[in-house]
Amino acid sequence: MNINMKKILSVLLVLLLLVGCGSSNDEGKITIIDGDFAEMNIATHMAKMLIESNTDHEVVIKPFMAYNLAFDRLTQGEDDILASYDGTLLATFLRKDPSEVPEGIDLYDFANAQAEESDVKLLDKWGHQNTYTVAVTKELAAKHNLVTVSDLIPIASELRFAAEHAFFEEEGTVRYKPFTEYYGLDFSDFHSIDIGLKYTAIASDNMDVTLVNSSDGLNKKYELVILEDDQVFFPEYYMAYLVRDELEAEFPGIEDALNKVSNQFTVEKMIELNYLVDVEGQSAKDVAHDYLLEEGFIQ
Repeated sequence: MNINMKKILSVLLVLLLLVGCGSSNDEGKITIIDGDFAEMNIATHMAKMLIESNTDHEVVIKPFMAYNLAFDRLTQGEDDILASYDGTLLATFLRKDPSEVPEGIDLYDFANAQAEESDVKLLDKWGHQNTYTVAVTKELAAKHNLVTVSDLIPIASELRFAAEHAFFEEEGTVRYKPFTEYYGLDFSDFHSIDIGLKYTAIASDNMDVTLVNSSDGLNKKYELVILEDDQVFFPEYYMAYLVRDELEAEFPGIEDALNKVSNQFTVEKMIELNYLVDVEGQSAKDVAHDYLLEEGFIQ
């Protein structure tokens, strides 16, 4: 082996050792896993700013990873925080159907009780929900005076419904067939559509009724009217930080810092923040910082 090749191999070995030691850089720091859409990105950056402004702890944001993998890393103590929802904890992470929640018990409380076995818990709710909601154009709402989902019943036979593919799957209770049977809706046509095309499709008059997330910033962009789920079909999806049970003991002050934003948000306020990211193109970090600074949660 010539000298140049030995030098190259030596350099590569050093680089590999450095990469292998990279994970140790997070030792003694709190790690939070980022999400894959604006609301979770905003919440992730808020968590970092709240902790670092109100405690002496340092936070590292890790890139988005599959939700179940992120949950596994929390339960295994490999990471610490994930911005989430009580409905996501129950259905996606704990694999329980919302229909299993006993009558008289909040989904949030039930999910947290079930999560004890996984050594994680939800902190206080933010105040708003990002649940599934039924939406129509403002023109259709004005024409038929639509306010609630039940208002669709008399005219459903004249309307076309479309939503993302998952809503038409057979498994689970929060699906198209249970929904229409629950409300007694008989649409003239229904079909699945790519989630990325949903908003443009309803704006282009290719459908009349769709399913959206209640705090999505695109609801504002397309001026959709969100119909009240007056018969309460869709489960709760309250935003809250999901953390390891032992996190507060290891990093005192964490829970108080994160709970500063509890009960601070309405759906309308979150739509405004999401709109800044999804439509105006601002960074989630800047939106998070400006909000926390304006509300006095950081300096």
